[in-house]
Amino acid sequence: MTKQIRFKQSLRTLAGATLMTLAVGAAHAGTVTESGDAGQLLGSAQTFSTGVISTISGSLLTTSATDYADLFRVYLYAGTTFSATTTASAFNTNNFDTALFLFDSAGHGVVANDDDPNVGPTSTITITKNVISTGYYYLGIAGAGYTPVSSTGPIFGSLIGKDQVLPINGGTLTGWQSESQEGDAYEIKLQGAYANAAPVPEPATISMLMAGLGLVGVAARRRRRSQV
Repeated sequence: MTKQIRFKQSLRTLAGATLMTLAVGAAHAGTVTESGDAGQLLGSAQTFSTGVISTISGSLLTTSATDYADLFRVYLYAGTTFSATTTASAFNTNNFDTALFLFDSAGHGVVANDDDPNVGPTSTITITKNVISTGYYYLGIAGAGYTPVSSTGPIFGSLIGKDQVLPINGGTLTGWQSESQEGDAYEIKLQGAYANAAPVPEPATISMLMAGLGLVGVAARRRRRSQV
């Protein structure tokens, strides 16, 4: 009886994992590149058409006050882990002090990081399982010293000498303050990020999957009977 219960639990786990793979695996992991200049506010943030986003490449210019920060829209799923880092990128990128910021769909701050405590001055932010809700978020990268603000002040506190920082201000992103002498080509590695909501699997595909799992179950039952 115990073996039968374990088998059923394994079968359900396999079915759930396979359906999730079908839902989000239709688009292959890939690199997306900043087109033109990604904006610094939600309305001008750069968006992408489809697919899993594994890497974002772009650049910040210290010679332009309008290019101290770039903002990208990503789609995240509740119950999954999301991470973004500039620590594990190509040799010819991230040769400056980066800072990463995550905002929700309305522009409220979620988390920020200046220096990864294990690497630094590159940056890493991570949101673990069951912390986020499904939907669009905005990932920002800036040179150190350039900070996002709402109508009532800075959204995050000081990032200096700290790991991940939570917002201190419940306002939404309205602009950025100060300036930065940090900037150059960057590459952000991501986990758990998508351009938009994954397409729902076709009914026929689901039927084929469940039929296949059913055959697995039949074979297992026959095997148990032959052992009796």
